[in-house]
Amino acid sequence: MSTLRALAKAQALAAGVAQPVATVRHLHLSTRPLVLVPLTMAGEANAPLAALVGDAPDAVRLLLVPQPRNRDQRFAFAAELAGIVLPYLDSFRGDTEAVAVDRGRDVRHRYVDAPQLVVPNPAGITFLRLFGRSTRFRRPDGEYPVHPSVPLLGRWLTFFAERAEHAGSSALVALTDALTLHWATGQSAVEDLHLPAVLGWIDPPPGLTGARAAARAEDPALCPPAGPATDPEFDNR
Repeated sequence: MSTLRALAKAQALAAGVAQPVATVRHLHLSTRPLVLVPLTMAGEANAPLAALVGDAPDAVRLLLVPQPRNRDQRFAFAAELAGIVLPYLDSFRGDTEAVAVDRGRDVRHRYVDAPQLVVPNPAGITFLRLFGRSTRFRRPDGEYPVHPSVPLLGRWLTFFAERAEHAGSSALVALTDALTLHWATGQSAVEDLHLPAVLGWIDPPPGLTGARAAARAEDPALCPPAGPATDPEFDNR
């Protein structure tokens, strides 16, 4: 942590609200990102429990896995997720533009826009990377076949997860990282991984300080977790 970042955090704690640490946005945000909020079962390695997916507030779907330990249900979930993600990716293939290359002697075509996935926190990126790894080599035939879209989804998720490792890439964005890139809260870096807490510091409700709003947001009974890890008590309900 730099000295200026530490100072901004101290000022945020004293003021009771997050302090801006940037005057311009240092991240590309798509006009139509695909937001993916995954939930995994506590105690099970990357076992999907549910996912909220959509590219608009009025176009959101909730995908559920009734029994995450059941292999067939997990890959049925993957097929449902592929039915949302793959058409979203394909929607960016329609608009292209011609670009002169080789000093005008040749022309190539490029897409004018690119898809962007947004997850709540870095753990969401880890989930997508592991989920992509578990699905990209599956086969639509033979023993334990899956829907043909499942391995394609796995390859795309692997691509996005790999792009997220490159500094400055905005293909797959963790929202907590994007917010703390521009705001300093009065809490630790570990606490900044909790999206509702970060939002509580940035825009606390009337009558509450950032610290109180963050503490309230960390209560799973009042504010369900943004994933992917859940409280075991939440799973048992």
